[in-house]
Amino acid sequence: MVLVKRIKKRNFHSRRKRRIALRKGLSLLPNLFTLGNAFFGFCSIVLAAKGEFFPAAYFIFMGALMDALDGRLARLMGVTSDIGVQLDSLSDSVSFCLAPAVLMYFWQLKKLGVIGLVIAALFLLAGLLRLARFNVIHEQQTIFFIGLPTTIAGCFLMTVFLNLGRSEHNDWLLFFLAALTLILAGLMISSVRFPTFKQKLFNLNKNWYVVAFVVLFAFIAVMQLHQVLLLLFFLYFSSALFVKINPKLKK
Repeated sequence: MVLVKRIKKRNFHSRRKRRIALRKGLSLLPNLFTLGNAFFGFCSIVLAAKGEFFPAAYFIFMGALMDALDGRLARLMGVTSDIGVQLDSLSDSVSFCLAPAVLMYFWQLKKLGVIGLVIAALFLLAGLLRLARFNVIHEQQTIFFIGLPTTIAGCFLMTVFLNLGRSEHNDWLLFFLAALTLILAGLMISSVRFPTFKQKLFNLNKNWYVVAFVVLFAFIAVMQLHQVLLLLFFLYFSSALFVKINPKLKK
């Protein structure tokens, strides 16, 4: 009997160790997607520095796809952690703050000299401040983001680039891009509320809705439907304006 109890106890501990090891392995999967986000951001920076702007822009969108998947996987697997939150913000700072700023600078803003460098730097710095604030109060931002998310700001700049990248360059385009970069930087550190779409405003409470959105996002990026992306971002900004003028949604 003693031998049987020892065997059962040993088997119990063995199964427990396997469960712990499996859980640790699963916890690494979302982090791999997060690191994939940072990797695509780094590739975008390298390509932008070489003057290959269109591939650089698409790499930022690939980073956004990784960013959309990592948090969803972590919640589905029940392996969310403070380390994951911090790692996600660090990756976002590369892909959606630094990479878009570098691309915009080498594409157009460098024509303004030091002023263009400062404008690009302000976009980066505003994004870093936005991410730092999010890390501190992220638990309070379940229904609305306070300030424009860096992912939206970076991808919106890339959408504008994809629509205007092959147009004739002139002073008006340069002025528009400089002003747009500054406006987005201001929105990131503002107190304007932007929907997170985690609320049941559109009954998006099932995982397959999110998967369908991710697939649609990937399809749009691959098919180069720049106008559709621009429309989606316009609708998102319009939703923030709707929240601003509707006091019932501010609660």
